Amino acid sequence: MIKTLSLITMSIVLLVFSVHLNAAMAGNESDGAYSSPPPPKGVSSIRSIALRQLIADGGSHFFKSAGHINQFFSLVESSEVTGPDYEGLQKNLNTAIFYMEQARTTYLQLKNQAALTPYNQEVISKLLDFDYDSFQQENGLLPVIFERVKGFLAVGNVTGIYNEFYSYTGYILDLLYLLKKDTDSEIFPEISIAWKVNQKYSEFKFFGQYVAQIFYSIK
Repeated sequence: MIKTLSLITMSIVLLVFSVHLNAAMAGNESDGAYSSPPPPKGVSSIRSIALRQLIADGGSHFFKSAGHINQFFSLVESSEVTGPDYEGLQKNLNTAIFYMEQARTTYLQLKNQAALTPYNQEVISKLLDFDYDSFQQENGLLPVIFERVKGFLAVGNVTGIYNEFYSYTGYILDLLYLLKKDTDSEIFPEISIAWKVNQKYSEFKFFGQYVAQIFYSIK
């Protein structure tokens, strides 16, 4: 079972480039799809800043969680030689859970705030007219994940994107809790659950990145 987990380490490298890249990887610029009442002269729009801050905070929490789950799988990998380090596994898994819980709380605030905020119709029009198929082909984006992004943005449903962010964090947390149950009992992680964890982190990362790429392209 331990040897089988080596596949995780090779694929998880694709997941975490750097925590500092999260703003450009997790839906950045999508707050531009929302409008705000004109602010007082010389004062920035509080609502726009709030959405942008929530997007950045949620992405930061997610990538921090991803960094620690990466360390968790690194310890799983090394256990083939050294034996399981359950203290290290528990520490990294608990931290990954903590940051994912923070991300979920932040994305709940984001989707609720977005639902109360009117769209910027100029930006929505750009999303409706965007050539998604050509963009996907030119940038070599994964078709299955890109089609999900397209399904929301092609009809101007940006809030639906934030609902997906929230759903992703819930699904990942459920899997992390399953890993925690075994790890806390000093039972080696179930390989099928580990694969699902890796898959969902990766899906979420690319989902958010594709959203950001589209919004950067229509600026």
